[in-house]
Amino acid sequence: MNRIGILVLLALLALAVTAFPQETTQTASQTIAAIVNGEVITKETLNTASQLSQIVQSLFNSHYLFVELLFTTDEGKSFIDRYQRTVLDQLINNRLLVQQAKALAVPVDETKIDQQVTEQLNQIMQQNQLTLEQIDDILKKRGSSLDEYKANLANNVREQLLVAGLHDLITRDAAVTEDEITAYYNDHQDNYTNDDGTLQPLSEVHDKIRDSLLSQAKADVWNAWFDKMKAEAKIEIKL
Repeated sequence: MNRIGILVLLALLALAVTAFPQETTQTASQTIAAIVNGEVITKETLNTASQLSQIVQSLFNSHYLFVELLFTTDEGKSFIDRYQRTVLDQLINNRLLVQQAKALAVPVDETKIDQQVTEQLNQIMQQNQLTLEQIDDILKKRGSSLDEYKANLANNVREQLLVAGLHDLITRDAAVTEDEITAYYNDHQDNYTNDDGTLQPLSEVHDKIRDSLLSQAKADVWNAWFDKMKAEAKIEIKL
């Protein structure tokens, strides 16, 4: 594939990300990347999340040979497929977590959502020297609006808070005993020995050990719960 061919492909990738609604030109099966417990993840969502066209465009001028190999070799195409599938797996995992958080009625502080949306918008304005009106004009030229952008930001923040709250709920009973702390200290005394050979007393490192073990205990509880939940979910991959 020559440079012109890759440029055309980049344009098609960009259209795949930005065109909407896809349902007007494609069948439902063509727009679906996965179905998670009956909830659809579209290929448009996958394209947006993977940012593949943006990545390739940023590499095109400075690393053309790399881009060419991506699209002209079986290994390159396989790598792109694996990357897309990895991103899709992350989207599926996040969708499962949000579904579970909603099912368990995990509470979300709406004031935190408003605060984070405002902070993100302020950061965008400062970094790009733009006003809200200018951002709105730019978005309208792309077929969107500031209100729609803020709604998407708010939804993303809400989902992040839902997942964080779900994690706290699932791992709240994880605990570490004093015996476990003492055993860990005794088994890892090299970690608490000073350069002069003196051993730090348990009382000085107790809280550090407890926090480390508690973090691991929560991770174990979370991972076991997530694996079981995902195994029981109905997931259909349409790629």
